[in-house]
Amino acid sequence: MPAGTASRMRALYRERIHLFFGTRTLPYLGGIRVLQAISTSGAASAGLLVWLLCDLSPVRAAIWTFLVVLTECLITNINDAFRVVCPPDETLWRWGWAKAALFGLNAFAWSLSPLLLHVDGAPASVLLPLTAVIFFVTSATWIVGADYTPSMWIVMVAAIVPAALSFLSFDGELERVAGITLLALLPFVLATGTKAAKKAEAAINIRLDITELLDVKARQAQQIEELFAERTRFFSAASHDLRQPLNAMGLYFELLARSPDQEDRNEIIARLQDCATSLLRQFDAIMGVSATDADIRNASVRAVPVHEIFLSVASTLDLEARRKSLRLRVRPSDLWCSVDPALLERALLNLVGNAIKYTETGAILIGARRRAGAVRIQIVDTGIGIEPRHLNAIFDDFFQVGNPERNRDRGLGIGLAIVRRLCKAMDWQLEVKSVIGRGTSFSLTVPVADAAPASVDTDSMNREISVPDRSDQPGVLVIDDDATTRDSLGRLLTNWGYECAPFEGGAPALRFLGQAAARKRWLVLLDYRLAGTETGLNIADKIIAAHADRTRLVLMTGDIGPEIAEGARQRGVLLLRKPVQPIRLSALLSSDMAAE
Repeated sequence: MPAGTASRMRALYRERIHLFFGTRTLPYLGGIRVLQAISTSGAASAGLLVWLLCDLSPVRAAIWTFLVVLTECLITNINDAFRVVCPPDETLWRWGWAKAALFGLNAFAWSLSPLLLHVDGAPASVLLPLTAVIFFVTSATWIVGADYTPSMWIVMVAAIVPAALSFLSFDGELERVAGITLLALLPFVLATGTKAAKKAEAAINIRLDITELLDVKARQAQQIEELFAERTRFFSAASHDLRQPLNAMGLYFELLARSPDQEDRNEIIARLQDCATSLLRQFDAIMGVSATDADIRNASVRAVPVHEIFLSVASTLDLEARRKSLRLRVRPSDLWCSVDPALLERALLNLVGNAIKYTETGAILIGARRRAGAVRIQIVDTGIGIEPRHLNAIFDDFFQVGNPERNRDRGLGIGLAIVRRLCKAMDWQLEVKSVIGRGTSFSLTVPVADAAPASVDTDSMNREISVPDRSDQPGVLVIDDDATTRDSLGRLLTNWGYECAPFEGGAPALRFLGQAAARKRWLVLLDYRLAGTETGLNIADKIIAAHADRTRLVLMTGDIGPEIAEGARQRGVLLLRKPVQPIRLSALLSSDMAAE
């Protein structure tokens, strides 16, 4: 049975038991008490009438009335005990069967009326007990059968069969007719009770559906509230951190305008560069969170080789590890996992980058093992470790171990928060273990995928990353409608020794490529949003059609929409996120030279 179906069946059974005991609504409980009072008074009235009309022994009438009242009191007591105890779900079946047994005793007490109230030759002693039994089973059909089906069968059989046999045991014609009437009534009341039970079940299911919808709505409202609170905290902290370098830059610019001393001006310019670097770093971190959220919404899960992602992560961070004299080791793996490769790579980049940041000597190991139908990826370092009290806090936005002064040169504390976002959204299990002074181990468990193992290059981590020194540098063609961007890029590229050709739009750039620039290769830096209806991807199509053999295209954009990234990927255009940092642009130009 599916888990959802089993859960619904348990909920349905729980609701029926609570209705059976009258604990769901006070009006329903009041109705049960009224019916019990009517039943008790009806029994007493029937006994009294037979005694008065048929010269019945008062002892026999009293015995029958006492049995009916006693069993009704027992039913009332078990109802009260159920409300006081509030039993757990696993014991509800015991309570249900206990009350069903008491209902059976009550029904049997009613079925004794033909035997205890019978007087030979007195039609009233036959008709009144027959009427009492029919009244009881008719009311019990709806009250008992609608709530708890086993009790219905017990009550119907216990009320009708003994009474019918009692009537048939007498010699009178009227008694035999009464007995046959009750036996003929049994299938009818059972069918009616079953129908009532189905209607009650349908009503309960509707109520359960409404309850589930309300629970879903409440959970969604809570999630929205938590997300809003999280975003408020995030942007509040981000706003504070962004204002710090901006405030300092304003003061430095004022000093720069007033300072007559060149040495002092040079120092102020250096401080302005530090502020700009800090501002860019923080802006990149904030954009990284936004880009992560956008990528999660457009995640594309597929089977990918784990080792391929490991190599990509190691290739990106190997140089950073070497700068700190650390060994970045990748354990070969033939496992495949079912993930969005870009999201998994982003999570691992943050985890490995964090390990490098907090490791001074030793190594960082990346490996994977199969664990119970999943792939468990581990990043183990020999770093400073994390105190137990900080193990949960390290995944909060802007939290950093050992950086209470919030020195932005030591990072922003966003990386692990991004990892937490990714794992929560993709349902990946994230664990961390750490020993102070000995290192930290992060574990990421992702779904396993069955696929043919890919051949992997296990020696790729031993390759050094080098930048060739070549004099035949390509030219750089800039297409951007913002004059300050064109001017700043032009000055920077010229200062680096590149020939730079800036253009405001696509038409003059295409003319330039077709005429004066036909003698050399060009790296084309395209802004995505240009004046009018023109976009960087539109211009890219034209350049690829006419000059694909001697151009390499790079799209610069601050947009994080998936359609832009997909459009660039389809055209083979590199994507460079704004704001473009000089170090990234330099690395891009160096890699272009190496590929030439």
